[in-house]
Amino acid sequence: MIKSPDPQAKNMRIQFEIKENLSEIVNEILNSDKWAAVVKEKISGRKLVVIRDFNYDSEASIEIYAREITIKTAWSSYTYRIFAMGDSVWCEYNGAYRGLLEQKLLPGITPKESLLDSEVLDSSLYGHEKRKLREYAEDNVKLKKFRRENFNENRSGVAPFDHPKKVYDEFIKEDYVAPPVSSDK
Repeated sequence: MIKSPDPQAKNMRIQFEIKENLSEIVNEILNSDKWAAVVKEKISGRKLVVIRDFNYDSEASIEIYAREITIKTAWSSYTYRIFAMGDSVWCEYNGAYRGLLEQKLLPGITPKESLLDSEVLDSSLYGHEKRKLREYAEDNVKLKKFRRENFNENRSGVAPFDHPKKVYDEFIKEDYVAPPVSSDK
């Protein structure tokens, strides 16, 4: 059963292990051709970097430490904390469900395993009760359907701005493989 939103959990918070290591991510942050990187401050083990999109008036602030990187997006204030734990590297995302891994100003972050098996630690649907992202996505669809049916919302589809592309909750297909692009000449 879906609970009413917890006022303490306005965003979703989720953690998942990633394939990249910290040095690869730092290198991409500082040397990407997708954005301009400016080192604003370098003080005893902390580097503050701002990356700016070439095409849009947007930026992200990044704090780089020896074993942790924190990325905060400017417009949405979503936060990605990438950290080493033992021999693994993890990402903790704190933001809206529809924004997970969708920002343009974000280095490559590849979940090591199915993102749908990751545990949502806090959310607007469950508060601090831990659930898998798969369950969160399914209940998110049920909640949208309930709102449409009971509040006379006539939207049959889903607005592109209100829906994630990578974790597309209305069409969860874990084993879907995109067909190869035809190279007919």
